[in-house]
Amino acid sequence: FIGMNVQIIILGTGKKRFEQQIEKLEVLYPDKARGVAKFDVPMAHMLTAGADFMLIPSRFEPCGLIQLHAMRYGT
Repeated sequence: FIGMNVQIIILGTGKKRFEQQIEKLEVLYPDKARGVAKFDVPMAHMLTAGADFMLIPSRFEPCGLIQLHAMRYGT
């Protein structure tokens, strides 16, 4: 994604080592990568509305509400 006109935003919490990796991406590519290590409902709605697509990895929920919200927004 470095040479392309792409920006990545990662929203949510998880294992600290993943959050640290995202922080490193932010430092290396400040205009391409952003991580938000919390879940904020208004921000989630704003990001969903402005996204071209979403990836939602989950071990427990094969098709949850977040995917349905994204479809409703046209994401």
